[in-house]
Amino acid sequence: MYPIRFRAFVLAAAASALLLATAAHAAQPLGSAFTYQGELRSAGQVANGLHDFRFKLYDAPSGGTQVGVTLEQSLTVSSGRFGTTLDFGAGAFDGDRRYLEIAVSPSGAGTYETLTPRQEATGTPYTIAQRMRSIVVPGHAMSRNPNDAQTTTTTYGPRLSSTAQPVGFSIPQPADWDKTQPFTVTLYFAVPSLSTSSIVNWRLQAGSQNLNLEVGSAGSGWDTLGYGGQEDGTPLNIYAAPGRTNMMKSQTWTAHWSQTYHTWYFGTGVNTSNDFADDPFWTFMFQRGSAVSGGNGEGYAQGLTVVSAEVRYPSH
Repeated sequence: MYPIRFRAFVLAAAASALLLATAAHAAQPLGSAFTYQGELRSAGQVANGLHDFRFKLYDAPSGGTQVGVTLEQSLTVSSGRFGTTLDFGAGAFDGDRRYLEIAVSPSGAGTYETLTPRQEATGTPYTIAQRMRSIVVPGHAMSRNPNDAQTTTTTYGPRLSSTAQPVGFSIPQPADWDKTQPFTVTLYFAVPSLSTSSIVNWRLQAGSQNLNLEVGSAGSGWDTLGYGGQEDGTPLNIYAAPGRTNMMKSQTWTAHWSQTYHTWYFGTGVNTSNDFADDPFWTFMFQRGSAVSGGNGEGYAQGLTVVSAEVRYPSH
């Protein structure tokens, strides 16, 4: 018997919903995907663990007509908090009022309970969408271990076989980043060939560094390159496609908010090299899931080609 009474769930949606544009330039059309974060509670206590979510968009706070498709996702709730990316399709946000309806079930049970009331998507998704920015790093520009025999160079970017050696990049913290909103890191990669269905799952190694400290700082002024946050992506099913080559896929990680330390982080918590709100230098490395310690569910045994990566953030 599942221990949570779902009629006691309360959704605090004040965190944010923000549309992700397909380009940083306002002259180009905006995308229809947005990041949603919320808090889930049961009988006044924060929920934890894996839950199944069902998302619908409507044109009215109750009743009304559904807009776009129904989305079903399995999400991990940690200390009550959860986050995901939703896409109800092109035209879902056309300027008219929209309301998000969420239903929750214990993982695999199929007993969904609809949370009430629906949450209105106010002007925030539209205004933030218009100030989204992207930093794109091509695969060829990423750092890697040149002595790793299982990381080779291809026309499209570095190809990683079953290797624990990561590839990645470092960037300065964007000066115009709105620190009240999360940012995302997306890895774009190609599956060279696939004769039978399998699972792909990358592991993100994320870190932040102080670099130069100001005069009078209590610190030494030295910092160490490191990856303070380790976080696996959501396992991605890839289906057999005989005769096709270099099929594009992607995985996205969304920064988590720490109410205790008032910063954004990846992985399980905040530490001295995982403080993305305060540290001016960011590093992101990507490892093959089939090679990481303990594994992470990846079953695809052949090489994967890193094409590019994108850091996406809302500006001031």
